[in-house]
Amino acid sequence: MENEYDARLREFGEVYEDFEAEDVRDLILRAGERLAALCLDEDAVDAAMKCLHRALDLPDFATDHNGGRSWRALWKQTSSANLLDLPLAQRLTSLNAYAYFGLSPSYDGQPCEIEDVKNLIEAVKAALDADNVDRSMTAAIDLTLLAAQGRFALDEGKGVAPEQLAALVRIGQKSLRNALAPSSGSGLELKDGAVTAASALKWLSARGDFKPSIWRDFPTHAPEPARAIEGEILWVPFASGNTEFHPATCLRGAGYQIGPKGAERTVSDYRQALDQLARMRPAPYWRRPNTVGNWGIVTGVGFHPRTADELGLLSGQGGDK
Repeated sequence: MENEYDARLREFGEVYEDFEAEDVRDLILRAGERLAALCLDEDAVDAAMKCLHRALDLPDFATDHNGGRSWRALWKQTSSANLLDLPLAQRLTSLNAYAYFGLSPSYDGQPCEIEDVKNLIEAVKAALDADNVDRSMTAAIDLTLLAAQGRFALDEGKGVAPEQLAALVRIGQKSLRNALAPSSGSGLELKDGAVTAASALKWLSARGDFKPSIWRDFPTHAPEPARAIEGEILWVPFASGNTEFHPATCLRGAGYQIGPKGAERTVSDYRQALDQLARMRPAPYWRRPNTVGNWGIVTGVGFHPRTADELGLLSGQGGDK
């Protein structure tokens, strides 16, 4: 039976639709324009920004691309799905899961401590370089960061800033100010400019749409004892963290996306995909959703035996039951 944590994680993956990754792309474009202004050498900046794009394992222009092929065009045509692979975008999506769903913000899907949450928030704040960034370019990032800061304050039992509380429930500042008015009957209490933790939590619980923090309840699973494997055996690749190429979780749309970034292909049959992964050199590559629903490419580090029944496959057949 699905536990509460896994159910909430699945829900987050289904509804997540914020655009922090596109904000990251806009910031990179702005940095490129700044370089162009400083260097006064468009060819050098073009080469540098394209090199950065490749170094981050983002795909080059599509083979059927028409139009300009400048660094600006390359970054602008990069899809949102690929932008989600950027390290800062991954951290922001994890922070979004923490802020709005109370899930572990550990971007590698591991349990974390309160200090880890604090460090992640501080790392994102530092990446924005608040003194120099045009805030109109980072609306999605700023909202996620405010919401995460608000939840973190509540998790520590401290007062929460009004703008953080508004972000946490996705309402405007005016609506929050109205709720803070003594005549509103909301029960929200201000002390030293912050909403007290007790009154904020009571108000949030009464709304019905707030999800209490459960990141401390990250599920851990004891290793299974050794046993003999019966039935048809398939050798399934796995990546670090025991992420495996599973026929259900790795199925995306019409099939399975395998191969390194820039040379991916879609294979509709799971067993055929397994065969091609086993033949890849220097290692197998495939896309899978991480703990917060981001589809990213992982690199296999080995293969382990699984039965067709364990994988939910009919013996000798490539599709799901």
